[in-house]
Amino acid sequence: MEPGKLISHYRVVEQIGRGGWGEVFLAQDVILGRRVALKFLATGENAHRQILAEARSAASLDHPYICKVFETGEYEGKPFIVMEFLEGPTLSQLLKSGPVPLSQALNIAIEICEALAEAHSKGMIHCDLKPSNIMITRSGHVKLMDFGLARSDPRAEALGDDATRTMIPSGQIMGTPSYMAPEQARGQRLDARTDIFAFGIVLFEMVSGTNPFRGATRADTTAAILHQAPPEIAAPAGLKEILRRTLAKDPAERYDSAGALASDLAAFRQSGDPGRGAAPRAIAILPFQDLSPLRDQGYFCDGLAEELILALGRIERLRVVARGAAFRYRDAEIGLKEIGRALNAATILEGSVRKAGERVRIVVHMVDVESGYPIWSERYDRTLDDIFEIQEDISRAIAEKLRVTLAPDPDKFVLTGPENIQAYEFYLKGRYFWNKRTEESLKLSIEQFERALGEDPGYAPAYAGIADAWVTLSLYGAVRPMEALPMARSAADRALSLKPELPQALTSRAAIRAIFDWDWRAAAREFEAAISLDPRYAQARQWFAMNCLAPRGLFARAREELKAAWKLEPVSLAIAASLGALDFFAGDQDAALQRLRAVLELDDGFYLARYFLGQVYSEKQMHDEAVAELERAFEASGSSESVAALGYARALAGRRAEALASLQELSARAAAAYVSPVLMAKVQVGLDDFDGAIANLEQAYQLRSTDLIWLGVRPAFRKIRSHDRVVEILTGAGLQEPPTIARSTTWKRGSGE
Repeated sequence: MEPGKLISHYRVVEQIGRGGWGEVFLAQDVILGRRVALKFLATGENAHRQILAEARSAASLDHPYICKVFETGEYEGKPFIVMEFLEGPTLSQLLKSGPVPLSQALNIAIEICEALAEAHSKGMIHCDLKPSNIMITRSGHVKLMDFGLARSDPRAEALGDDATRTMIPSGQIMGTPSYMAPEQARGQRLDARTDIFAFGIVLFEMVSGTNPFRGATRADTTAAILHQAPPEIAAPAGLKEILRRTLAKDPAERYDSAGALASDLAAFRQSGDPGRGAAPRAIAILPFQDLSPLRDQGYFCDGLAEELILALGRIERLRVVARGAAFRYRDAEIGLKEIGRALNAATILEGSVRKAGERVRIVVHMVDVESGYPIWSERYDRTLDDIFEIQEDISRAIAEKLRVTLAPDPDKFVLTGPENIQAYEFYLKGRYFWNKRTEESLKLSIEQFERALGEDPGYAPAYAGIADAWVTLSLYGAVRPMEALPMARSAADRALSLKPELPQALTSRAAIRAIFDWDWRAAAREFEAAISLDPRYAQARQWFAMNCLAPRGLFARAREELKAAWKLEPVSLAIAASLGALDFFAGDQDAALQRLRAVLELDDGFYLARYFLGQVYSEKQMHDEAVAELERAFEASGSSESVAALGYARALAGRRAEALASLQELSARAAAAYVSPVLMAKVQVGLDDFDGAIANLEQAYQLRSTDLIWLGVRPAFRKIRSHDRVVEILTGAGLQEPPTIARSTTWKRGSGE
């Protein structure tokens, strides 16, 4: 076709391709002023059908790594397709120079996978993936072309996707012999894994420079594809494993999706150590949506997601984002890609629950974060009695789709619960209220755990839940320690008698040994045992750091545990604020200031960060800032802790009358409910009432107030820590070694000595 010829509204510029299949011309769209490619197929009875099939296939795809199709037409009886004009070599031309450098090959491979994932998500199999159908543009990116042999994925047909049914029907052997999958060469049923095999050949060729199966004849090539293993090549172990799985003869042994394959390639590329292979997969499980008629199953949705997190945590080579981090994105108005990047997760599982009476429908979707395409989805319509079977099915399916290995001890993977499903529902409600972490919700959680035990007296997790709630209430100063912690101990002991290796119960009992028994060695042993049983249990690490290590001045080890907890829950404001609090106790006020301000930039209303930031300002003698910050903390929480911190800051600022008012408010509260005497002692130290402060500390010692454990490291008490009576308290609580010399018992008013 001569240059200048007008075909519809396209003016031919020059011929740019020719073969037995037809011709391709560069043309100018005279209406839109853009350059396009006109592809004419060789004449024949199937030309019209094939051009229409290719156009419909490609036009349904909109992806940066797939060549765009604009329209079809006919000129002088010849059908043509109008495509995006691309400049650059095909991968086939690139391979004429030999193997592609590994870093470039990985970039190309990942983009091919992302293009395939888009096609597969539309129920389409390319069926002719090969280097000549892959263009590398001048910008270095992939463009996947030529969907003329595309077929519908049987799995998509089952969903009734009419758009895929115009393609070449299955049963015909069509494609390029040296890039066919075994099932394609045999004329058998094809699916997305057929393209993954072809991709494996392309990747092998990029890395080695040779096709692993090409023989002297077509018959030799087909025989090699069907029966021979690919030859050994010099490549990193991790890449060899990826190639092994893509080139498996049995489709069931290949990657199930292009998205999962792209994730492994990206992990291998990111590992920085090619010999190490792909890094462990990471998955985040988001809170499930409640689609029940009354929208009253939030506890059940959260509980289901939490149980899956616990179960998947037992899978080797799978990093599971902790509950606290994942659940922060409940109802988030950002995309899954942003959530995945924030959580450092390659895969996200989301789902929904519709519960009505004893029937439950659970729908789950697993999505590849980088590409945004689905890896797997399933719907379960069962009765509540099947809930544990559903959880196990989902967990095993995830393990299969991500190609990771179950724990060596298969019994540890099996999910178990009470035979009475009602007990399980009460337990889920208890965890739901416990996670809200308010005084009222913690007490409600205890009620629900007790109702669970009423249904099943041998249900260990419910006892652990009771222990957790009482310990937390005590740490918050909401109840007297001698009321709460014996009950917590009884529940934890009962849980461990039923299930000796329950990390939650061990963590609660370790906390009791620290904050109530002051048996620091036993506490450390049990915290370490809990962490050993479940290294992903962030609460064990956080409580170990802040309730056992830091109070004794073991700041370096405490920081290690907090950083490990932070790695597990990278968006946890509580852990981030705890790191700032640790710097405050360790005396590094500049570091504390930086950390706590960073937390407030993320959430201006986060009380714990504001509470400690105000105290940091006091230590830096920024008294006006301290008072202002702690006034805001008090407005946010109204807690007795904030009253005490504000009173102390006012005293240091010289606002004595206001400090006395804070002390009077604490006394009034103590007349009506429990208030730790440590809080009143703190204000009294600020007012230089050292005798009054020591009297309150002695009372706190008798009451075993949980916040007494900070006496040895809280900066406010440095003025009186050398006094004999305070030393006796510190020694009695195991917070310091017994003194070898007598200390002063007299005071020089205002000196702090």
